[in-house]
Amino acid sequence: MSFIGMGISLVDDFEIYLHEMGLSEYEARAYLGVLQSGTATAKEISDASDIPQSRVYDVLESLESMGFVTIQPGRPKKFGPIEPELAVSQYVQHKRNDLETEIARSRKVGDQFIEKLDGQQFQYRQNDEIDVFWSYKGKNYILKQFGQYCSNATDEIRMITKGNSFERVVQSHKEILQDRYEHGVDIRIIVPHDGINDMVLDTASEWAELRDRDAIEGRIYLFDSNRVLITWLSDQEDRFVAMATQSSQLEMTIGQLFELSWSSP
Repeated sequence: MSFIGMGISLVDDFEIYLHEMGLSEYEARAYLGVLQSGTATAKEISDASDIPQSRVYDVLESLESMGFVTIQPGRPKKFGPIEPELAVSQYVQHKRNDLETEIARSRKVGDQFIEKLDGQQFQYRQNDEIDVFWSYKGKNYILKQFGQYCSNATDEIRMITKGNSFERVVQSHKEILQDRYEHGVDIRIIVPHDGINDMVLDTASEWAELRDRDAIEGRIYLFDSNRVLITWLSDQEDRFVAMATQSSQLEMTIGQLFELSWSSP
């Protein structure tokens, strides 16, 4: 039993998929080895997969716990492959169980934190009237925060943005925006249509009202009546930065500018 018959490049291709799923290098090699050989001993799998014998039992037991192999008791133990389609399904369920356990733990600890915090004198209780600003760096992180703001919107979402940013928003968050639209959130977007893919415009038109305006240079996003997100390309760092705040006054001020642009011929 060996990987030679499969070809190194083919093995590497398969390993990439398993790595992307979350398996370690040794786990990916071991599963491919068992798939190729059928039932085998740990030593045979170690030799074929180039896994140190000191590690191979731990690796195979890990694969068994994740649903990729079965263990046949005996002296020596033998390990057999789970059919790939079933193995992937079992692994996804394994990951889901782990995630649900972690979420439950986070919720439990968070509730304990809130319970301990309740009644204590902290500064945040005294500053309800102070506007707080957050800053973000990096296109992907800003896009992630934008998605969270959209998810939390309950009344309206308004955007003034450039074409390339609009396309990223639609491609990354169309499901969230569709969901908000279906829950009654009014979504309006001012964006220059020139150069934007027609499919992107059609997709956005399903859940938003669009206005075509030339020479848009800013990226301003308004959520409900109190949250503002402004993003721009930093001259010094040559990457996107953003500022966000919860301020009904600032939202109202910028909102008036949005309405003027929206209503202009």
